Amino acid sequence: MCRTLIKTAARALAIAGVCFAPALHPAVGQVTVPPDEAWRTLTTEHFRVTFPERLEPLGRRAADRAEIAWTRLSTAFAAPPSGRVDLLITDHADISNGFAQVHPSNRITVYARPPMDDPGLGYFNDWMELVVTHELAHVFHLDRAGPLGRALRGMFGRVPVTWPFFPGLGVPRWTSEGVATWLESRFTGAGRIHGTYHDMVIRTAALEGRFERFDQVAGESPVWPDGNRPYAYGSLFFDHLLEKYGEDRLGAFAETVAGQWVPYRLDAAGRKAFGVSLSEEWRVWAEAEAREAAEVQNAVARLGPVTVPESLTRGARVALRPRVSRDGARLAFAASDGRSDQQIRVTVAQGGGALAAHRTNGLATFDWLDGDRLLVSQLELDGPYEAWGDLYDIAGDGSSRRVTRGERLSQPSADPTGRWAVAVQETGGTNSLVRVDLATGVVTPLGGTDPDVHWSFPAVSPDGRWIAASRWTPGAYLDVVVLDAGGREVLQVTRDRAMDMAPAWTPDGRMLLWGSDRTEVPNILAAPVDPAAGTVGPVLMATNVATGVSYPSADPSGAWIYFSGYHADGWEVERIPLTPATWIPAPVPSARFDAPPRPEAVQSAAAPGQVTSYSAVPTLLPTYWQPLYREPARTPAVRGGGHSVPSREVLSGAVGLQTAGSDLVGRHGWEAFARVFTSGSRVEGGAAYSFAGLGDPVLSVAASQFWDEDGARLARKDDSSPYDTLYVLERSRDLAAAVTYRHPRWRRDLALSVGAAMVWEKRELLDQGLEPSQAYRLNAPESRLADVRATLAFSTARSHPFQIGAARGVSALVRGRVRSHLALADSSKATPGVDRGLDDVLAQVRLFQALGGPGFASHVLAVRVAAGGARGSGADAGHFEVGGASGSVEGVSGLTLFGGSPLFFPLRGYGEATRYGRVAWSASLEYRFPLALVNRGLGAWPLHLDRVMGTLFADAGNAWGPELGVQGYQNPRRAALASVGGEVAAEVLVLWAAPLLLRGGVGVPLRDGHDPAVYVRLGVSF
Repeated sequence: MCRTLIKTAARALAIAGVCFAPALHPAVGQVTVPPDEAWRTLTTEHFRVTFPERLEPLGRRAADRAEIAWTRLSTAFAAPPSGRVDLLITDHADISNGFAQVHPSNRITVYARPPMDDPGLGYFNDWMELVVTHELAHVFHLDRAGPLGRALRGMFGRVPVTWPFFPGLGVPRWTSEGVATWLESRFTGAGRIHGTYHDMVIRTAALEGRFERFDQVAGESPVWPDGNRPYAYGSLFFDHLLEKYGEDRLGAFAETVAGQWVPYRLDAAGRKAFGVSLSEEWRVWAEAEAREAAEVQNAVARLGPVTVPESLTRGARVALRPRVSRDGARLAFAASDGRSDQQIRVTVAQGGGALAAHRTNGLATFDWLDGDRLLVSQLELDGPYEAWGDLYDIAGDGSSRRVTRGERLSQPSADPTGRWAVAVQETGGTNSLVRVDLATGVVTPLGGTDPDVHWSFPAVSPDGRWIAASRWTPGAYLDVVVLDAGGREVLQVTRDRAMDMAPAWTPDGRMLLWGSDRTEVPNILAAPVDPAAGTVGPVLMATNVATGVSYPSADPSGAWIYFSGYHADGWEVERIPLTPATWIPAPVPSARFDAPPRPEAVQSAAAPGQVTSYSAVPTLLPTYWQPLYREPARTPAVRGGGHSVPSREVLSGAVGLQTAGSDLVGRHGWEAFARVFTSGSRVEGGAAYSFAGLGDPVLSVAASQFWDEDGARLARKDDSSPYDTLYVLERSRDLAAAVTYRHPRWRRDLALSVGAAMVWEKRELLDQGLEPSQAYRLNAPESRLADVRATLAFSTARSHPFQIGAARGVSALVRGRVRSHLALADSSKATPGVDRGLDDVLAQVRLFQALGGPGFASHVLAVRVAAGGARGSGADAGHFEVGGASGSVEGVSGLTLFGGSPLFFPLRGYGEATRYGRVAWSASLEYRFPLALVNRGLGAWPLHLDRVMGTLFADAGNAWGPELGVQGYQNPRRAALASVGGEVAAEVLVLWAAPLLLRGGVGVPLRDGHDPAVYVRLGVSF
């Protein structure tokens, strides 16, 4: 029976999920903003800009950039959406990100932190300008609908469905991200098209034979380039199309997709907008990129000897920022192989076995201290809404000491004595350099904070006197400078619009190394420096590759330069000899980086207007009404005791509407629905509301009314009369409230929810004509129940990019409930069938252990144990049910055609409710293993198969009780049921926008003579 509000089946339409979080960045995803923040709003002609009170200057800048982007996009791309767009600026997490939504209304969220540590995002004139332009391009693009969509929106509003309401979401993600990334670059003078990172990704794929086909790029495989795929391939493909066919075709393409009467025809949209099939033009572009990559390779060879590094890792996927320990014995680097936790790996420096792997919160930055100790910066959650970077002292055995708390620090560099370090401190949309006392955690600023100066990767010199760092200034100038120990600039090493990143000192302190793309190919540059004299020698190329390298460091002996080398399957740790005499002079920066200076007036512009307190009303009102349909309810067929009652429809189908809303900052959320049955006068509906304005806890209330069948009954007037078949309908009215506390951390989540409810139940007895029975009546047709429950959940379970399901950790849940039957006569208390009071408890534990092993993902041993018990006359034999294969409800079609439903006591190989009772348990043991990494689609058809994994399982379970001596009824404890079997699970992307985990299996019962059961489900088994 349905006892909860109907949830929207369609996925939330958050564009790209994380638009600005490529795989190199330690992103935490779309972290919910703090609803209890002191939010303020500035209203402009086209925007409501909301920001924390302390960020008003940044909020005014964002409003200025948004209005400029609006004018540019509406002039050169597409007609603007109607109404104001909500723009939320937040600084609650030390990540660089942004995302747009078109449901329930047009909304943009921007994380204020500039991405100075990210080579893919770091080329910008102004971070706020870039990210707002990108996300607003999404809104302009994806808010569009054709004639049918516009007509349906006029009737039902902004229903969260792709076609025909939001057709732009029903195409591969590379199209939406490619359009937005191209526009971000077209209108800001910088951005990823003008940068070199995407060129490196595509060029290297072409050179190493890994250029993705049209069907592959439409998927969302963790195969490298993983999360960067839609941005790199999409933006450069559109660059090719628009250069060849004209920039005006971009708006035509968006209109064509929006106006398709038959959706998901990408090639047809290409032919109409560009005059060419996109899949055919992809092949043309791939050939052109191969030729261009070969030309770059030839140009590199003409420049000088081509560098052939020695590779120290293989198949690392992400191996960044290698550093050798101070004693020269150990090599450490940040790693993310997609098969295990993100970590800092420590190996023998000269090439050899692994020494340690320190799990980190995201992809951490670090430096060596003495011996085997590391100074690590990693993120940690501070409550449900905030994530800050702090420093940790981690020993070789994995033990750690937290050095700072809530200081928002990253990219540390320790001085030679190990007593202090320099780090980057984030604040209010900019950052600054600080000095940290490693014994006390005291943080001291080095210079002031400037909204137009950003820092990254400071490096303390070997003698502790100087600090080299990359410094960003307006106009996309990311340069290497040298400061004294007090933070005063003493030397500017570079001054150009190439990205000069992550400087490192040679052991003698006489030379700086850094990564630079001045030749349009990221390489390692070097120059002699004398900070005391203020001189810089000639700039040299320490490497000359055609792919890309970055993050250099020299080992203490001065023999080697270690760095991260880019390849088609990710980043590897590589090295070359440190031999300056063999290095060639570096050419001047490419003309690609020429650009006029950015006027100070443009950079400092801010929107005027009155700032007011935040109001939730504009974004809380309903924006859609989604049609609902409920299938008719039928009683189950009953056979036994010489009588047979066939299944019968006792409730007609019901139609209705549902809607929901949440305000911009998540302070309020609500949903409501109502349905009318197509025959009779019955109605059902409900509403729920939650309030998060306290931050923690979250308060919620809900009310609902549902109708359902409660089975058939046989009755007769006397012993000589024939049996009459009667049917029972049950109406349930609930009024509930709950308080939920969350205490999350990066590596675990803890939540406690306490709730109470009043339940009013009324049962109607119907005759054969489905009219109220005049001959019979129920003994207790009405009940009033009070329900109190508490749920405690804990989890450290986690997955990895290549896994299907969890791979490591433990999760546990326990729920206790007390239900009392109110206003019941003493004589009826504890009477079965009358007193519906009960106490029950449910518990579940899941364990996951990665085993390593061959294949693209780790082999995993998984265990699940669930148990439940109930007492009281309201706990009948059907209280718990054991059996069946658990699954998830199919929500792509909106019709829930297949997929099953979640089961607390699954037992594969047996039907649902094979065993039932007051006491129940089930257990599962699974061995999961990789089968195939496919990463293939069907050309331009909207279907992509990524990876396939297999499972061998053993299940067991049982249920029993109560054993009542009523008319001979018994439900005794019998021998437990058990089964074995196997499953195959596949990650499938359908309609380019709906990821499904499709799972098929066979369960072989080991008891009671049941035949093997074949099933298909959605989602993991547990």
